Amino acid sequence: MASINKDIKNKLYALVECLADNYGFDVDEAFDHIADGTDVNHIAGFLQKEEEKPVKEKVSPLEQARKNVALWTKKLEADKFKDDDAKEKHIAKLDKEKAKLEKLEPPPPKKEEKPKKEEKPKKEEKPKKEEEKEKRIKRMSPALSSQLKTILENDDLEINDKLKKEFVKYVDDLSDDAFKVSGLADHMRAFSKTKVVVNLNKDLDEILGSSVEEPASLSLKDLQSITVVASVEPTGTFWDADKGRFVTGPDSEEDEDIEEITFDGKTYGVGEKSGRVYLEVNDKDVFQGFIGVGKFHGMTR
Repeated sequence: MASINKDIKNKLYALVECLADNYGFDVDEAFDHIADGTDVNHIAGFLQKEEEKPVKEKVSPLEQARKNVALWTKKLEADKFKDDDAKEKHIAKLDKEKAKLEKLEPPPPKKEEKPKKEEKPKKEEKPKKEEEKEKRIKRMSPALSSQLKTILENDDLEINDKLKKEFVKYVDDLSDDAFKVSGLADHMRAFSKTKVVVNLNKDLDEILGSSVEEPASLSLKDLQSITVVASVEPTGTFWDADKGRFVTGPDSEEDEDIEEITFDGKTYGVGEKSGRVYLEVNDKDVFQGFIGVGKFHGMTR
């Protein structure tokens, strides 16, 4: 008993005391029996501190699963099983471990996506120019110029380059129906009449050889149907060469809508019902004539 050192004695006594509590024997008597009849070195061996025993290195679940799969795969390839049942159980165990390994394996690192090249903005396509309408008179030939000169002289007008260009535009502005209904000579005469301006304040008896009459008020449709009409003063009054009379169009209507129409480079306001044409001058709408008549012959809605 004296050969047992104090540390071992205390640990041994504690062990015996635990057993005595469980099985109901005398602690001191049992302790003396064990101490006298047991090899001291043997007691010291199993009473060594746990920390002094070699500690196994801890293996992560992932590493353990890898080792198991590698080891069990090698065993399966060796195919040394006592029977088929043992082999099937081994395969099932290996499959289960492989599934476990798949869950534990970290996902492969994502490849860094290369930054996309910035797409160059597409060049805005320039709007295509509207196909130019084919001109009805491509050029004023000497023959056409001579014919127009004769017709203008009949209305006491002198031909010049400006009037030639205006006539070409006048013809181009005609609708297809209006152009086809008459020959080019008739269009020249109608154009010439649009350039004749008669002042009603003058002696009309002397100019027209007739007495002055109040202009007949026509509907817009009837006014537009006159074949040869000349603008006279005041604005909105015309000489109807077909019937030899002065005419005018409808009066303005207070409740009619005004539609904007661009014509000959200017923006006009046109009455929806009356067809009266207005131009804004110094913030005021100034009456200019009627749509489709006289100088506005080529204006359409």
